[in-house]
Amino acid sequence: MSPERHHAITINERIDAPPEKVAAYLGDFRNAKEWMVGVESVERIGEDVYRLQLDSPIGKVTPEAKVLEHDHRILRWIYTSTVDGGGRVEVSPGENGTCLVLYTGEFRLKNKLLDRAARAVGIERFARSNGERSLARLKHLMEARRRG
Repeated sequence: MSPERHHAITINERIDAPPEKVAAYLGDFRNAKEWMVGVESVERIGEDVYRLQLDSPIGKVTPEAKVLEHDHRILRWIYTSTVDGGGRVEVSPGENGTCLVLYTGEFRLKNKLLDRAARAVGIERFARSNGERSLARLKHLMEARRRG
C-alpha cells in the first residue's frame, strides 16, 4: 500500500502594508486566532509551542504546533500532535510599501480513519477556502491598521 499523502495548499495575497509590520504581526503565533479562518483558539503551552483548536469538516481538532522559524519575513511551524505536516508564511517586500504574503501548508490527520473521512468530505477544498479567506482577512486587518 502506498503511504498516505498530505493535503497541500499554496496561496498568496498582495497587501498594502509595510512588510516588516505584517511579518511582526504574523510572528506572534497567538494572532492566528484573529486572521486564520477556522482557528478558534490559540494557547501558548511552552517555548514556541502552542495548542490550537481548529474547526474542520469532521469536527474540532486540537493539534499542538511548534514554531521552528520566525524572523523578519518567515514564520514556519510543524504540528506535533493530531496532525502531520505544518505551514509556512513568507512576507516579501513589494512596490511602494506593499508586500506579498505567501502561505504554504501541508497536513493530514494522524488518525488514518479520520483522515480518510476528512478527505471524503472535501478537506482540501475546505482548507483552500479557509486559506484564501484567511489571507483576505489578514489583508483587511493590515490595511486597516495602516490607514488607522
